[in-house]
Amino acid sequence: MPSLRFIVRYFEELVASAALIVVILSVCWGVLTRYVTAQPAPWAGELAVLGFAWVVFFGASACFKYKLHPSIDMLTSSLPSSAARAVRLLVHALVLGFCAYMVWFGVRFSIDAWDNPTSVLRWPLTVLYGPVTFGFALMIVRYVERLVADSRQAGA
Repeated sequence: MPSLRFIVRYFEELVASAALIVVILSVCWGVLTRYVTAQPAPWAGELAVLGFAWVVFFGASACFKYKLHPSIDMLTSSLPSSAARAVRLLVHALVLGFCAYMVWFGVRFSIDAWDNPTSVLRWPLTVLYGPVTFGFALMIVRYVERLVADSRQAGA
């Protein structure tokens, strides 16, 4: 049984991996039932779409954690250090503001979609919009963790 520290440290990867397994198995089952048994499973495609949403947003959060999102520093590298620092602070504020907006947006969509079921499984559409909320909330946490780590490293 993994420890709580392990789960917290690798939470995004664990959720994204589980969701990817769901996507792979549901797609394989859908192909198998369609071409082998000639009795397609109508839920397989819908489950794959739902799982893919979880893979995308939790995977994006993991990318924040490991600084894998691209950044272009051509402008800041040509500026004086004080101006470059100001631009970096503006970028950090914009990224965090966008993530916070998406959390708010995701919460609104998730609440509004609670009474709307998916077409086949009849699950609330919140299952589809929930990863937006969770993923962007985790992106804020991981981004702030990176900022703190980078500032400690720069101060050392």
